[in-house]
Amino acid sequence: MGTLKKIGTLGSLGLLVSGSLIVGSANAATAAVCRTGLAAPTSTTFSGTVVTATNFEGNTLSPFVRTTSGTGTVAVTSPKAHSGTCSVRIRATDTSGSIAKMGVALATGTKRASADAWVNITTGGLAGNNVPYVRFFSGSNRVADVFRNNANGQLWLRIANPDGTAGYTRLRAASVPLNTWQHVRMQVRADRARSSVQIWFGTVQVFNRTVNLPTATLSRVQFGAEHPRQMGDSYVDDVVVKRAAS
Repeated sequence: MGTLKKIGTLGSLGLLVSGSLIVGSANAATAAVCRTGLAAPTSTTFSGTVVTATNFEGNTLSPFVRTTSGTGTVAVTSPKAHSGTCSVRIRATDTSGSIAKMGVALATGTKRASADAWVNITTGGLAGNNVPYVRFFSGSNRVADVFRNNANGQLWLRIANPDGTAGYTRLRAASVPLNTWQHVRMQVRADRARSSVQIWFGTVQVFNRTVNLPTATLSRVQFGAEHPRQMGDSYVDDVVVKRAAS
């Protein structure tokens, strides 16, 4: 595992800031053929109140909210799925203004949140950029996320520092193969200098450490990227999101 380090210039890993987002119905519902009645996923890795547990077999994103712009698309689709026949496809291109993401809001006062999901990145993006697995936010600020680096396929953790920079830890040196389902479990507890992050990738715990975050609360768990031209094509399935006030 690499060492957590402060980086003042974020461009080396393709971090861009979006000036605006378009939320709403840019994507019409696709004619996915889902397996209705399939039991919702469960997760025992982290404790907390369940915000959502979904395999998308109801052919709906709810309670996730879709945000797209330009050529970006987010929609329930079939037959690629980890379980059942449906999953959510999140696709952004290298076209200017292309954005694709979906997020679920956390109740006010949330200090701890977790996401347990299966993610299949089928197509990477441009070298110098990345494709996210999952991201955690406090307001509009991304505070922690795990991603696949397009240049070499390595798995990385990015954490926001209180001074506005970001810290990076390499979680896996070997390339994560494209077009494979990966089990990602991540928990973030926001308590400023006493914050903590735990991450499992597959059956291996790849990170468990106290960190210094610029916040004491969390507001959203997100799949996909919130800034334009973060090219990538991924599928998300069997998602369990939890939250807690402590």
